[in-house]
Amino acid sequence: MHPIALLIIAGGNICLGVITWFYIKRFRQVMVQHAVEAENHEQELKRQVLELQVLRSLGERVGYSLDLRQILEVITDSLSGLVDFSTVSYMLLGNEGKIIYKTRTVQSVSRQFLEQTKNQMLSAFSLMVGQNLQSSLIEDTLTGTATDDLMGEGVKSFFNLPIVVGNKPIALINVSSPKTGLYTDEGTTILYTILDQVSVQASKLSQVIENEKRRLTAMVSSLTDGIMMVDPHYNLIVTNSALWRVLGLDKRLLLPISQTRVNLYEVVAAVGTKADLEGSIKKALTAQILVKIPEFNLDDRVVEIEVEPVKDRFGYLLGAAVVFRDITAAKQLERLREEFTAMMVHELRTPLTTIRYSTDMMLADLSKLKLPDIAQNMQIIGTTTESMLSLVNELLDVAKIESGKFQIVKEKNDLVQLIEEEVSMFKSLVSQKNIGLVADVDKTIIPFEFDKKRIGQALNNLVSNAVKYTDQGNITIHARIIGEGKAGKQVEVSVADTGDGIKIEDMTRLFSKFEQLGKGKTGERGGTGLGLVVTKGIIEAHGGKIKVTSEGEGKGSVFSFTLPCT
Repeated sequence: MHPIALLIIAGGNICLGVITWFYIKRFRQVMVQHAVEAENHEQELKRQVLELQVLRSLGERVGYSLDLRQILEVITDSLSGLVDFSTVSYMLLGNEGKIIYKTRTVQSVSRQFLEQTKNQMLSAFSLMVGQNLQSSLIEDTLTGTATDDLMGEGVKSFFNLPIVVGNKPIALINVSSPKTGLYTDEGTTILYTILDQVSVQASKLSQVIENEKRRLTAMVSSLTDGIMMVDPHYNLIVTNSALWRVLGLDKRLLLPISQTRVNLYEVVAAVGTKADLEGSIKKALTAQILVKIPEFNLDDRVVEIEVEPVKDRFGYLLGAAVVFRDITAAKQLERLREEFTAMMVHELRTPLTTIRYSTDMMLADLSKLKLPDIAQNMQIIGTTTESMLSLVNELLDVAKIESGKFQIVKEKNDLVQLIEEEVSMFKSLVSQKNIGLVADVDKTIIPFEFDKKRIGQALNNLVSNAVKYTDQGNITIHARIIGEGKAGKQVEVSVADTGDGIKIEDMTRLFSKFEQLGKGKTGERGGTGLGLVVTKGIIEAHGGKIKVTSEGEGKGSVFSFTLPCT
């Protein structure tokens, strides 16, 4: 073959070889690049799966409680298989300056290894939170594989993961191993990424909880019952001002807000031995049932307590709500009702006994009784029946007033004439007691619309009380027109006496259905006290107001009411 041809063939083979080599090299580079990308993609998928697993675990096990220990448990449990370690630990600040520290061993290590890990974590955690933390404050918990002091190797690989919520470092997680060079930047990047997402979600949850806590505190503060809430670790997290009033610690409300923080045991101490508050809270949290503490006396108050566990929508225990109910007023009302019932029974029994005695006497000797004797007994029965009917009518009026069914019939009437009729009606009675009764009335008051029967009843009640509680001096009925205001022109009527008078502290109780302030100096002042309740209802039904003034016992009193006259 011609040499040139051989040269061409050789050159072609060389070119083909070079081209083949180039494509093989390029193919290998592409394959390596694809392998790297595939590995990176696989790592990214693995990271995303782990991230989702951690966040899902947080949602299922933590819910809306933001229990830091629960969050740390979720994170430390999720690290298995992600990185190689012999121990995984977490550290956070607890109550009263304590340091919560928990270590889980997955491989046997020595006690020296554990101590070295704890000391290194304490040093790093102190720097992180900006405090000089002491090892004596650590509450240590160890779980997992048993320790083996024959494993003499110390910590060779050590990696800290800070947990930050709301830009505030709150805890530290650590993985440690006696092996060298485990935790490189490349290997720990996935940990940082996952924990960063955890911190973001925890911060959002913290903000939600803080907002809800503010709303809860505002709502609780408006309640009249004393309220407090404790978390599952017996930390007092919510209270209201009513709690301090119930416990008799009102002075605490005067302190600056920074000095009002308390713990559960201060509340327990305030309750004392009269109720097992601490035991009831523990029972409610452990058995997760409602616990009721029967009523007991706390100083001058009667209190009952209910302790109820609080759960979130996932059934996770958030703590216990404790309600302190001050039932002093209810117990007093119950006592007043019992006294009122006893008084009404007495008021009814006396006239009934009189009627029965009179009728029995007539029936036994009817044939022997003369007409004047029969007439006298019938008069006694009639008077007694009228007294009972008056009492029943008062009870019916009170019932109508309380139910809002009390009605009046307004017609144009002469108030001046009505007052003069009242004075005339009581003249005989005041003469027997040797006291004076006069009317000081503005004659320019013209007739206006009011219910004559009901206003007459109200005047009768006030004058009757004045006569009953006055043994010397005078009773004066005043009536005058008072200036026009937003309510229009009004007439003011007052009944002033020089009788027993009223204690200032008793004035607010005068118009209560269950109150009768006294029976006078001799103890012989009868009555049920319903007259003033009915009188108040009559005046208010007319759109007026009633009030009482007195300078004290023995200094008389003035009952006055207003009526619109336009």
